[in-house]
Amino acid sequence: MTIYLWLIYLVLAIVSFLPIVRIDVFSTNKKYKYFKYLSMTIFIWSLIIGFRYIITNPLFLYYMIMLMYPVVLTATILVFLSLMHYIEKVIPLKIKIFFLMLIIIEVVVVLTNSSHQLFIKLAYSDNINEEMLRTARIGLIYYIHVVFSYMLLFISTILILRKLYIQMKDNKDYLPFFIFVFSIIVGVLANAIHVFVYSFVLDPTYMAFVVLTTVIYFVIYIRDVRLILKLDNHQFILNNLREMYLVINHKGFVVDASKALAKKFDLNLNQEDISFDDFMTSASSQAIIYSSAKNMPKEYDKNKDYLHMQTKDINMPFLKFSGHLVLFYDETKIQKYIHDMDYVINHDSMTDIYNRNYLEDIRKNYYQNDQYAIVIFDLDALKLMNDYLGHRAGDELLIRFSKILKRLADENEGITPIRLGGDEFLLIICNRTKKEIEEMMDDIKNQAYNKNPLKNIGFSYGIATNKGGKSFDKVMSKADMNMYEMKETRTSEKLELEKTLKSKSHNL
Repeated sequence: MTIYLWLIYLVLAIVSFLPIVRIDVFSTNKKYKYFKYLSMTIFIWSLIIGFRYIITNPLFLYYMIMLMYPVVLTATILVFLSLMHYIEKVIPLKIKIFFLMLIIIEVVVVLTNSSHQLFIKLAYSDNINEEMLRTARIGLIYYIHVVFSYMLLFISTILILRKLYIQMKDNKDYLPFFIFVFSIIVGVLANAIHVFVYSFVLDPTYMAFVVLTTVIYFVIYIRDVRLILKLDNHQFILNNLREMYLVINHKGFVVDASKALAKKFDLNLNQEDISFDDFMTSASSQAIIYSSAKNMPKEYDKNKDYLHMQTKDINMPFLKFSGHLVLFYDETKIQKYIHDMDYVINHDSMTDIYNRNYLEDIRKNYYQNDQYAIVIFDLDALKLMNDYLGHRAGDELLIRFSKILKRLADENEGITPIRLGGDEFLLIICNRTKKEIEEMMDDIKNQAYNKNPLKNIGFSYGIATNKGGKSFDKVMSKADMNMYEMKETRTSEKLELEKTLKSKSHNL
């Protein structure tokens, strides 16, 4: 070969060697298993091409070149298996066994070619050289070898082009499809010229295979987030992150997950492809996942973990889309502390219902066009209970009445019980008619009533609605006014209760 041909060969040989440098990356995903074997086979082919031009021993030269044909067949079969595996076409075991038998048969045929010459019509002799082997006439089995190889390549090409075309339409990602088409056109033209126009010294089939596998490498391998992480040696960092994480490819599928996250949500990435959306749907049933405090539900759920999610983009070569590294910070304890603090701030410590702080916090959420009513209560007996029976009796009175309001709220949606302070309570009742509100008041009266005057809870109340588009303050002021009007009518009840308490206190 001339110096120029040697330079071309060296470039091709180096290119075929590149995947071997990091052969371990193919083990990151089972769908790349055959790509690993293909890369190794192409490199062996490169070595045979080089040896055939520097070895002069006739015996070694003859059988080395003859063995090159099974290597080509193996490479062709591996291209087919690699691409089928990549596009998730299941190849039955019987066909794989058939392929293996073909390779073994071809090895036997080429090693015995000197006796039957069914592959190439050239027997071994002591004066044989590379030129004689390259220009020898071909036999029947060679034709079968070529037809079978081109048939496999044709099927592989059609299926992978169809897959890339669909991806191009879905993702608007044109580069893989057009690079693949271009490489196929170049390979076919080179072989056609070699057969019908001009015979190249360097085998164009070899050159086409190297170009094809290189294109596959760039189009598929280095555009896979999993391989990017492996090639960039990020796996060690990921494995030692304190946070749980997911790695998402540009199609939205989970390709990797931390052990902690996989265990927590029972992820098994070896069994099936899981989309990020499917993961989130499943995980949200077990945990509260939020990217911002604004996205968090208002009600605290003590039965779920709280995971703060942050997403980082992973830039992918030759692709306008990005993969994603999704980090999950477990903030369950923090959210529990916040909930406990909010609870203390917004709840009355004695009665365990909302307090005045909570009212001040939520009043801004009620608008003029909302349908709600405010009921303000004032208990008759708190001061009398404290004066005659002690503060414990007064506290018990407040607790019993608050339980009535809390039970009402638990049994009916849209009701908020609040202790304003002292012996005053408030209910906010949403989306109820006047009749329904009056029925609730009757229910409260029935629960508060007791034949024993010391256990009976007397109270005054005032109701006001925001009918006419009143502000929250005006509605509350109107309810307070109505409550005081009722309170003025209950003087006799209070006097009667005072007599009973005096009598009770004298007997203590």
